[in-house]
Amino acid sequence: MMKMKKIKRDAATSQQKPEAKGKPTAGNLAGRTRFAVNVVFLSTLLGFACTPRSFEKPNVAAAPTPSTVEEKQASFQNELEKMKTADLQYIFVFRRKDGGAMDSEDKKYLKTNLPFNNRAVLADEDKAVVVGSNYKFPPENLEVLRLRFNVEDFSSAQEAAK
Repeated sequence: MMKMKKIKRDAATSQQKPEAKGKPTAGNLAGRTRFAVNVVFLSTLLGFACTPRSFEKPNVAAAPTPSTVEEKQASFQNELEKMKTADLQYIFVFRRKDGGAMDSEDKKYLKTNLPFNNRAVLADEDKAVVVGSNYKFPPENLEVLRLRFNVEDFSSAQEAAK
């Protein structure tokens, strides 16, 4: 009986028409399906890789935010309060006489003429440098700095009186 089924199968395959050879078989169909799934997967993967990701957080530093005069003043006041909270006895604010922003030459001049400082922070859109220290500044250094900058003294009252 086995031989009979095999003979019938052989006879059926030999009698197939020539166009029947192009019909997909079970193994050939599985390969084409696998290929199609891989193409769809890869194209989807490349599609996500080449488009901007809207689910990521935007770079906050790259996008400038509009600021008001109150925010600028609050920023300066905030830095001043931080200096006072840190218990720094001598606090000075240096600003350019023309009211412009501090450039690299101004910063270099400050660094060379400030004898002691525990903390120095740019504030007010780089128009002011707030300097805090626990050491008394020599008067000759302050006089040299006053030639180039407007100097405001926010030192504690008992130390300023001495």
